[in-house]
Amino acid sequence: MEIDIFNKIHWLNFRKLPKIKLLPLNEQVKKYNLYINEFTYQRNAYLHWLDGHKKGKKTLIEDNNSFIELENGEYLLQENGSKLIWN
Repeated sequence: MEIDIFNKIHWLNFRKLPKIKLLPLNEQVKKYNLYINEFTYQRNAYLHWLDGHKKGKKTLIEDNNSFIELENGEYLLQENGSKLIWN
């Protein structure tokens, strides 16, 4: 069965698939659990890949004081709470 990671099949619809509806209930449940596991794996793999291919800078460096500024506007801090200096 080909898995569409953008459209999960609900259990009630999965049970009605031609190859599934003829199976006993316990086999239907096993196949649905396998489907959900594979669906989750493929979707997570895609989301992980997508996260690694986002455009934009992850960190910004202010040239005037050499502190490392994060994309959200906060600064990368040292253990003592002072701003981390870029060398």
